[in-house]
Amino acid sequence: MAYIFLRFWLMLMCPVGVLSSSVPVVKRSEGLDVAGSLLRSVGAVLIKGGGQIPTAKEFETLAVSTWQAAGFPGLELGNYNKFGTVKRSMVSEGIYDVAAGAPAHLPVSPHSEQAYLHQVPRFCSFVCMRPAEVGGELQLFDNVMLGTALGNLTDKFAKLGLTYFRVMGDQIHSANWSYATGMWQDRFGTPSWAEAKRLARADAMMGGSSGAELGPGPEGTVVLNWTVPAVTWINTTSSSGVKPVRAVLQSILDSHKSVNYGTGIPALHSTWGDGTEFDDLELEALRAAVAQSQWASLKLEEGDVVVVDNWHYAHGRSPYEGQRKHAALISDRFPRNVKSAQEACV
Repeated sequence: MAYIFLRFWLMLMCPVGVLSSSVPVVKRSEGLDVAGSLLRSVGAVLIKGGGQIPTAKEFETLAVSTWQAAGFPGLELGNYNKFGTVKRSMVSEGIYDVAAGAPAHLPVSPHSEQAYLHQVPRFCSFVCMRPAEVGGELQLFDNVMLGTALGNLTDKFAKLGLTYFRVMGDQIHSANWSYATGMWQDRFGTPSWAEAKRLARADAMMGGSSGAELGPGPEGTVVLNWTVPAVTWINTTSSSGVKPVRAVLQSILDSHKSVNYGTGIPALHSTWGDGTEFDDLELEALRAAVAQSQWASLKLEEGDVVVVDNWHYAHGRSPYEGQRKHAALISDRFPRNVKSAQEACV
């Protein structure tokens, strides 16, 4: 396990062609229309706060106004815990503490926020309230570049999709379950197993029209699993105009059981959409392609806010030392675009 983490981290730290200055920078005083224009054309923007940490409401306004100015008027703040499978500690309404999952000495595997859901937040945003003494860079990974680097595996992702698994505790049979996936009775708001299974099957936000499947797990736990598309079409802007391209929108590595941060039963897992496991060569190819897709590495300063197109870029974090305090928020969610505009017209 330690070897896998170390090897993956070294790949992420030493990718080819990564520019720490890839993300365009604006000052908060320049106005959010400027930030929105950059977000629309590039997919991410760093808003410098000059060392002034925004209040929770100011952070929300900065993020929401920026993505609305990027061409998404009316798109509001999303509720992370309402549909997420891991409960986050909330800093304020709609704003959550990012310090969950990976301990400081390990990297956070690249993922698009809540890409394990059928409907995925279109944008996410991060604010730095205290940078780590050493490390702790916010890393961004280009999902379009990932799709290209994966080659034939992208076609396989498009065909099969991805299945995600979440292990939850049972208040009676595994009462000591402590992972943030929680207890199934709390997740579904009922002590009735039959009702919980019905609610899972009806959960279109998680699994689309097929919903999710709830069943027994090991050692008195229960397992929730569902399947989602892995490939989406997004519009990119270049000198030649707007072009639809394929992006691999995923949360594979941070969900895979090989990256289990705790001990005992892995709470998270991911497989191909037909339920088959990723083999060693496929995981190695995925890790190499993710490393190749790294686009930016940012050591945020106090008051910095980054707004990211969550469909275009995945994010991760490098290991760090000392105290680090970052918070995040998400926009409302949309189903993936599984067909390009051209395909939809055929």
